[in-house]
Amino acid sequence: MDYPKRHRMSRGNSQIMDEMMDPGRGQRMSMRHSQIMEEMMDPGRGQRMSMRNPQTIDELKPLQRQVSRKSIPPPIPEIDHTKHSCTDVHCLIIFVCCIVFWFYIAHFAFTQGDLNKVLIPTDSHNRKCGVDSGVTHKPYLYFFDFDKCLDPEAALNGCKTKQVCVEQCPQESFIWDDQVDDRELERVQKLLICDDGVNKNLLKTRNQISTAVSSGQCSGMYIKSKKPTFNHCIPVSNGDLCNIIPSFLTSRKRRDLSDDIIDRFDKFKKHTAEFCRKDNATEELLQKYKSKYSQMDLKKIIAAIIMKFSGNTDTLNNEQLAEDIKKDLKSSWKVILMSIGIHVVLAVVFIALLRWLAKPLVWFSILGVLVGLIAALVYGVNQHNYYSQYPRPPQHDVNLVARLQNIVHSADFWMWVNVLTGAVLTIVVLIVVVLRKRIGVAVSLIKEASKAITSIKSTIFFPIFPGILYILVSILCGIVALYLNTIGTNSFRLFAVKDLQENCECEGPAIGYKMNQECDPHIFETNCHIANTTNRCVETLCSFAEIVKTPKAQWFFYFCVFTYFWVICFISAYGEMVLACAFSMWYWTFDKKKLPTTPLLTAVGNVTLYHLGTIAFGSLILAICRMIRYLLEMIEKRLNMYNNKLTQALMCCMKGCFCLLENFLRFLNRNAYITCAIHSTSFCASSQKAFTLITQNMLRMFAIDKVSDFLFFLSKLLLTASTCCATYMVLTAYPKVFVINYPLVPIILVACLGYIMSEVIFNTYGMAVDTLFFCFLEDNDENDGSVEKPYYMSKNLRKLLNKKSAMKKAKQIRGDFIRK
Repeated sequence: MDYPKRHRMSRGNSQIMDEMMDPGRGQRMSMRHSQIMEEMMDPGRGQRMSMRNPQTIDELKPLQRQVSRKSIPPPIPEIDHTKHSCTDVHCLIIFVCCIVFWFYIAHFAFTQGDLNKVLIPTDSHNRKCGVDSGVTHKPYLYFFDFDKCLDPEAALNGCKTKQVCVEQCPQESFIWDDQVDDRELERVQKLLICDDGVNKNLLKTRNQISTAVSSGQCSGMYIKSKKPTFNHCIPVSNGDLCNIIPSFLTSRKRRDLSDDIIDRFDKFKKHTAEFCRKDNATEELLQKYKSKYSQMDLKKIIAAIIMKFSGNTDTLNNEQLAEDIKKDLKSSWKVILMSIGIHVVLAVVFIALLRWLAKPLVWFSILGVLVGLIAALVYGVNQHNYYSQYPRPPQHDVNLVARLQNIVHSADFWMWVNVLTGAVLTIVVLIVVVLRKRIGVAVSLIKEASKAITSIKSTIFFPIFPGILYILVSILCGIVALYLNTIGTNSFRLFAVKDLQENCECEGPAIGYKMNQECDPHIFETNCHIANTTNRCVETLCSFAEIVKTPKAQWFFYFCVFTYFWVICFISAYGEMVLACAFSMWYWTFDKKKLPTTPLLTAVGNVTLYHLGTIAFGSLILAICRMIRYLLEMIEKRLNMYNNKLTQALMCCMKGCFCLLENFLRFLNRNAYITCAIHSTSFCASSQKAFTLITQNMLRMFAIDKVSDFLFFLSKLLLTASTCCATYMVLTAYPKVFVINYPLVPIILVACLGYIMSEVIFNTYGMAVDTLFFCFLEDNDENDGSVEKPYYMSKNLRKLLNKKSAMKKAKQIRGDFIRK
């Protein structure tokens, strides 16, 4: 008979009370306890328990004794993460089609473009040779003193010599001699190359020619130019060529070779020796004359850089400072190279030691940076107190050293240094205090990453390969874009060279010409002249303004820019995917001794064969975002002419939003590539999986991503500071060996190069940490630590699963079960 629910409950309660009052209850409980203990020792207990109460067994699974990894046979995983399949093939096809079309654009640019339009030489009066009015019949540019153009300063400050447009380059060498015979004056007059404002027909006497040469109106010497280079007259002499010809080619000594080869070689040597032994007095004299000007050394480059960035126009002081810096670099270059080499070795050793001493080294890096900041703060406070009590009089020299000394010897300077150092110290201390628990989580993964990197050592320097591809692609795309910019028609406008002083009148077809409006240089030359004279206009020119590209070339240019962004993002993603695939392979190999002999090459093969489509998909999204930012930059430049504050604010907000969007997409793409390397899924599925894992493990992700980056930054900072301190100690400990005027120069060079090398090495480390973290999360979801499904993670990573709390809970459940 079925009773109501409350009747059944009351009946159950009365039954329990009867059992409690039963005198034999204790004996039965002890028998039950012994029976339970026998069942727990029974090998078949697990199966019977699962049949009786499967929920209790699931809670007690963590209590099972973990068998040693050496005794566990390799598991048969439900999901094999070492196998790969093709993903996003359609995106790869689109990418290949884009590259093929880009090659078509490159062919179109090389065949239709003309670099001479871009590299049109410009004379000292800012006129395009062979293009602008007044020089339309003079397509070549001649330098009065070409050796000054070989000076390294010319790359930064221009070629400091007069440049004029000529009808043809010099066909013979010439040098002016005051003792020339009067009968040769007419020939000399024809050979002179003068500025446009000089009438050579009026130079009839020796004194007139000497005055024109000495005043710089005419060139007193030049070397013949055999063939113009981009319409520039480049002097070529026998001595120039013979200086670069190996000496064994100019000797007549015959060697013991055989047959026809030695005969042909000797014939070539004979002609070469005769060429270099030509008795040309003019060219020998020119070589002696120009030797004092050709000083292509490091001093010139340093002086030009100092003058460019310091604003100091005192050439003498700049050259003296440059000479001192050059001597410092020459004296310490061996120490600099040795310091960089030692720095790289220290970085690699540091990564290797993290495998065993991760926690001590990480905390040592933190304490080292804190001690360094405290020492810098104490030193700054002492300097501030000293210069406050004993102020230095300012130095009134205009050289760079005096300026730096005035800054360093100021109490205000050290006050700002102390404020900045104190702020950085406070921020670092607060970060360490707040994230002290998360640092322990990051240390575990850093230790695993060190194991992976030391197992696959070639990954350390793998980022150099994408870097080389960056350079090659940038150069090639730059050349194509340069050629595309030359496809179009030249646009000319009417400009005033100086403040308009002459009254330039135009008639006939040029009667409607106005300032800053289009014009034709040939029409301007024939129809415009100074008022009331027949002289052509000098201060008013119909000058080249720009190349108006055709619509086809314009669209091709935009496509070329977009393709460049896509390829650059593709190269970056390829490097990330290869590293992710290599570290994922290491993690999902249960027995690390069974790794492939060349895991990095295996990862390169897997990514190249299976996942180029996924890389193309992810890089396409980033390329679109970058292209939008590029178009916004172009729109902003065009809107600047209106000087509208509203449009400027709107453009600033849009640029900021797209910058944040690009950074978020780059972060999501990186994690999607890692997920694709683990699961071999498409880009969309990988992005969805990665985003889900990120949102479900937000705190862990922050601890791993940000805290590890912070720890890596401190490690890079400590390694760089240690290398710089060691370099400084070596340079100052042996003043007789290393004569240094400014020890800060080699120290700064070592710091920059050392930090760049550390950045390359630790970028690989960051990718390893992120990949192993995602593998750890997947391992936690797919496996339970049992014999049938053991974890791939190490014991250190198991601690992140909080197994201790789970075991305590399981023990409590077990005790309650036994007591019952």
